[in-house]
Amino acid sequence: MTRLHRLLLAGVLGLLAARAFAEDATPLDIPLAQGETHLIAAAPPGAEGAMLFHYRLWLPHDYSVDNKQRYPVMFIAGPSGNVGMGEMAERLMRERWIVAMLVESRNGSNAWQANFVAAHDDVLQRVRADETMRFCTGLSGAAKVCSVYPGLRPGFRGVVLQAAGPWGPRVYEEEANAEAAVYGTFGAFDFNLSHAGRVRRGLPPSVRHMVEVWDGQHAWAPAAVFGRALDWVLAAVLSDAPVSADAYRWYLENRLSDLARTEHAGRRLYMLQDLDRVAAAAGPVLDGALRLQVKAVLDEAPDAAEQTALQGYFDLFARDAASRGHELLALADEYAGHARQHPGTYGAELAQIRHRSLYWEMRRDP
Repeated sequence: MTRLHRLLLAGVLGLLAARAFAEDATPLDIPLAQGETHLIAAAPPGAEGAMLFHYRLWLPHDYSVDNKQRYPVMFIAGPSGNVGMGEMAERLMRERWIVAMLVESRNGSNAWQANFVAAHDDVLQRVRADETMRFCTGLSGAAKVCSVYPGLRPGFRGVVLQAAGPWGPRVYEEEANAEAAVYGTFGAFDFNLSHAGRVRRGLPPSVRHMVEVWDGQHAWAPAAVFGRALDWVLAAVLSDAPVSADAYRWYLENRLSDLARTEHAGRRLYMLQDLDRVAAAAGPVLDGALRLQVKAVLDEAPDAAEQTALQGYFDLFARDAASRGHELLALADEYAGHARQHPGTYGAELAQIRHRSLYWEMRRDP
């Protein structure tokens, strides 16, 4: 680098620093409209008065209705910084998440850590975030940094890694992170597809994990793939990890709302299976009215063919999840056989998705 280039760079950095010092942190008591996104400036802990970092905060549409309700938080990081919700928006908004989208965090910059801890600590002070329900997702290099968030702020429940494997798997050996659930998504033609093995075999055996490979390249997962990832992570966490009463109520209200919009017998059974598990875990914390609503839908007479197909699929999926990436070919062929045996059912549709995913995970053409 020439002397002129060094002087120009120093000048630019000086201007940025001056701007950062001149900017004020967003006051904690500033009014925030529900159902909207707000740009927030915050300092990492211990750096108050120094350079600020930013995140975009989205609040659920019913945030101001009940001033005691606490909501799950999804932290999102992107490889190019200034990230948005993208394909995840419909699901996160419909389910009433608090969403924190990091601005400065990007590949090639060491700002990701300061940006995350500044946003994380600010969110917990600024809004009614449920500390028992913290989740994160990121793409590519941002997935790697997202994977170590639980090491920086232990107690994260779910991590969805998109197009990259975990960077620091040892953080999941800590007691506070032992009940985390990790889901990896990869395109079949992703140059990082080999990272699927880091999710399958690199994480501690106690950490629940799953991988899905979809027909695409190095990119954010399509909405349907992200939806299945979130379905699995949420059901895994809420069925056997200690969470707040707000978290159970939030989840069950969302699933009841989904069921009210769904007529397909197989999809209803798929949702009811998770609803049943979480309702059983919630136990006495449910209020009477919500308990009656859950009981009413669980008492529905199931479609026999759909029930048989889904039960067989769930049995295969349990073996798949426990396989740690071994016997993929045998499992893929069993999924295909199950789909042939139960044509036209939702269990067959899900089995076909897993059949293709496992073949692509093995770098084979399904």
